[in-house]
Amino acid sequence: MKMKIIKKISAVLLTAAMCLSLASCSDTSYSAKSEGEAIPAGVYILAQYNALSEAMSTEGYDSTLKNVWDNKLDGKSLQTWVNDRAAEMLKQYAEVEKEFKAEGLELDEDTLKSVESQVESYWSAGEELYENIGISKDSYLLYMTNTQKYYELFNAYYGTGGKEEISDEALEAHYKDNYAQFKMISFSKTDSSGQDLDADALAALKKEADEYLAKAKDGEDFDALIAQRKKETSAGTESSDEEEEESEPNNMMMVKKDEASLYVSSKLSTAIFEDAKIGEPILLSDDNAYYVVLRYNVTDDAETYQQIRQSVLYDLKGDDYDSVLEKNAENLNFEMNEAAVKKFSPKKIVKEQEKFSEKNS
Repeated sequence: MKMKIIKKISAVLLTAAMCLSLASCSDTSYSAKSEGEAIPAGVYILAQYNALSEAMSTEGYDSTLKNVWDNKLDGKSLQTWVNDRAAEMLKQYAEVEKEFKAEGLELDEDTLKSVESQVESYWSAGEELYENIGISKDSYLLYMTNTQKYYELFNAYYGTGGKEEISDEALEAHYKDNYAQFKMISFSKTDSSGQDLDADALAALKKEADEYLAKAKDGEDFDALIAQRKKETSAGTESSDEEEEESEPNNMMMVKKDEASLYVSSKLSTAIFEDAKIGEPILLSDDNAYYVVLRYNVTDDAETYQQIRQSVLYDLKGDDYDSVLEKNAENLNFEMNEAAVKKFSPKKIVKEQEKFSEKNS
């Protein structure tokens, strides 16, 4: 009788132990453990969110596919690519935390307040979306704080007095070779309803652009020409001529080599670097418009350089520093929580993004 009781107790204890083990394995409140510390699931979902954005701007991604998940990047399905990239980001997050602590660094009060202010701004704009995909405000704050720590470590490495300090001469040379400042006058190849101009209208547009180019080459003030073009294309706007005269024009634009932007296509960007000479107006073109462009010497604008100096430094050494972190992370005691990886799908993020966009459009 006593033996049976012992067996029953053992069976109960074994069952309880198994339940605890299963509960632990299916705990998805954390996404990974690094150096014994759990990283919240929300941080991983944020990494997925950012990895998705990165995927959509990666060469080979086809946004025209009926099902975006049919995309393949680097030989992987889109979902696998996003999850693998998110795992890389999470491991970097963990390495940053470890190194920041090991270096004895701290974020000062003003920096912490700045991070909190950024979080408040982003959170208020997308709270519903973030919560629907499983991101808490606390996780968002952790992620943004970690990003700030990353930049503090980066500066401790490459900034003034850093372990591998980049000289002003090297940084300025990179800036001069890889950034362009310019002003431009646009002549859209579409009409007011967004339709492409026919051949005759396109020829007339080209003639008009040539006339502006001639004026610019004759030395007419470029800002005045920009203002003139704006008046021609914005009849009926609310701003008065007086207001336009009082406001100081700020028509300077900047583009980085091999990069496009909302206002500068890849074709136009390439042409600016390859064809536009400093101080010489030129007519350029892409699928969207003709452009009269006047390029300036970036080194003449010391104020702008100082404003974006940190971005230039990161542009120069960011990839190198990511490689440093990746190499250091090889010795990191890091383990992904596979239960969380299986539970949190990037497909849900896309679905919720679509719902959020429809609701707020």
